[in-house]
Amino acid sequence: MKDNTEGDSDPAVELRRLRQRVAELEVAEAEHIKAEEALRQSEERYRTLMEEMREGYFETDLAGNYTFFNDVICSQLGYSREELMDMNYRAYIPKEDVKTIYKVYNEIYRTGKPRRLYPAVNIAKDGTSIFIESSILPRRNSRGEIIGFRGIIRNITESKRADEALSQSEEKYRTILQEMDEGYYEVDLAGNYTFFNDVIYTRLGYEKNELKGMSYKVYTPEEEIEAVFKVYNNVYRTGQPQRWFPVTNVAKNGSRIFVENSILPTRNTEGQIIGFRGISRDVTERKRMEEERQQLEQKAQFASRLASVGEMASGIAHEINNPLTGVIGYAQLLLQEDLPHNVRKDVETINDGAQRVANVVQRLLAFARQTKPQRTYVDINDVIDTTLDLRAYHLQTSNIMVARQLSPDLSVTVADAGQLQQVFLNLIVNAETEMSLARGHGKLTVKTQQVGNIIRISFKDDGRGIASENLERIFEPFFTTRQVGQGTGLGLSVCYGIISEHGGRIYAESKPGRGATVVVELPIVTEDRQLGLPEPEAPEKHRQTREQFLVVDDEPLVTDFIKKVLSEEGHLVDTVNSAENALEMVNTKKYRMILLDIKMPGMSGIELYKRLQKISPSLARKVVFVTGDVMGARTTAFLSKAKLPYIMKPFDARQLNSALNRLFTEGR
Repeated sequence: MKDNTEGDSDPAVELRRLRQRVAELEVAEAEHIKAEEALRQSEERYRTLMEEMREGYFETDLAGNYTFFNDVICSQLGYSREELMDMNYRAYIPKEDVKTIYKVYNEIYRTGKPRRLYPAVNIAKDGTSIFIESSILPRRNSRGEIIGFRGIIRNITESKRADEALSQSEEKYRTILQEMDEGYYEVDLAGNYTFFNDVIYTRLGYEKNELKGMSYKVYTPEEEIEAVFKVYNNVYRTGQPQRWFPVTNVAKNGSRIFVENSILPTRNTEGQIIGFRGISRDVTERKRMEEERQQLEQKAQFASRLASVGEMASGIAHEINNPLTGVIGYAQLLLQEDLPHNVRKDVETINDGAQRVANVVQRLLAFARQTKPQRTYVDINDVIDTTLDLRAYHLQTSNIMVARQLSPDLSVTVADAGQLQQVFLNLIVNAETEMSLARGHGKLTVKTQQVGNIIRISFKDDGRGIASENLERIFEPFFTTRQVGQGTGLGLSVCYGIISEHGGRIYAESKPGRGATVVVELPIVTEDRQLGLPEPEAPEKHRQTREQFLVVDDEPLVTDFIKKVLSEEGHLVDTVNSAENALEMVNTKKYRMILLDIKMPGMSGIELYKRLQKISPSLARKVVFVTGDVMGARTTAFLSKAKLPYIMKPFDARQLNSALNRLFTEGR
């Protein structure tokens, strides 16, 4: 009998298989659940990453339609997810940029290479422009085929606006720096230029590349370097700015520029001073104008002082000359007598002293001159040669060597040769005296040159020089550094007045112990002008006939002296001390000549003359004025207009007779 158990399954085995299968299914289910959880967690992390990142993330298909994006993209463009999903890039790209964007994505598709930080513009839903930078990569399937694109978008709108604002600010800053009149500069702690505007290098005459890195010591005068260093050092130590510090700059061509600097410290982010910056203002023109103003003020003050002295000189000359005429006249009359030796010596002393006073008065009158000099065409070199020849003997005996450096091409000019010779002679004598006092010998250099429309004449000596505080004062009336009796202090004042009348200038340059140079500058004048009242010359004495004279003067010394002199010549002389008394005399006698003083108490000589013109014109033509005020403006104008003869006080017997002889010869 067959065993049926071979074909039947064993229940126990089957049960084991079933249990094993269940176990396998449970394991598989557990693995599946685990995998699903892992996927869920991965997707959660991915979503968290996408939503929390600051940059926008996107994915598109090959046509450029959004297939995925994070919330940043929605917020950035202002669309909802539903609106943005499947939206084509053309919807948020400016029309003018569409072709460019297409080319960028097409290049990525063709080459498979990403494009990093590509700049572009997106248009938000509300129409505003958003500036972005995109990093775009190809998106591939499992077979490596490109099926779209993905990328990161960074919104750079604020950064770009900030850059544009910065750029505009820098442009505005550059524009301001270049257009401002003042110079702007920055230097390091050593004082080397690190930055400057165009004004700085244009002013100094350097190229930009030359000035970059240049030390302040290059364009600062050596004598000011220490002062400039102290100012910058003080700004560094205190941190306080220095406002409008004056300093001199030396340009590349050597010219000097006067500037004022406002200096401030430059700090780094930690507040440390790393250099200096400042504004530099060119004040050269202002300084020149201030110097000119000061010079004009000094000239005005000087002219005022000269005018005051001139008025004084004109006023006191009459008062001095009246008694001086008597002193000189009588002294010389006495000297004509046979006097004992001791008496003659005393009279000579009186005469010498009176002549010295007369010389001072003459200088005062010359200084007070208010009329214009007589002028003709003059060769300055000839005037100098003549003057030096006149003084040649004195210069030689004083051991003074003369060097003439006279320009042969000097133009002639209209001037008063006599007055200029007076100036040149005065300057030569002054130089000679200074060198003799210094060491008993010396060298005088006289130089002429033409500078533009100016003739410059310089007198240079190697004497003691002039103290700096006296350089401006030497032309003041009565100022002198010499001992009593060696000078009146009027010589240079007279020179100043004469040169000023010629429209020129005179000044001195000197360093104590190294001599002095006096410079005369005269304008070249081409118009011949004959102005002023010529002084009468004393001709040779002629024999006179017996005549009747009337002398009108309020000074008894003058009337007595004139009467004595004329009486000794055989003339008849009446004297009165007032114009009123003179009117009475002319009504009773006939006079050949009336000697009339101009200034008198009561009725003046001029008023008397005008009276005579009305009552007796023929008698008025016989008037000869005797005056010490011929240089006064009023007197000069009167004599010039009336064309009347005059005799200047003080005078002696010879001068009086000579003048009268000339007048008689002319038919007065």
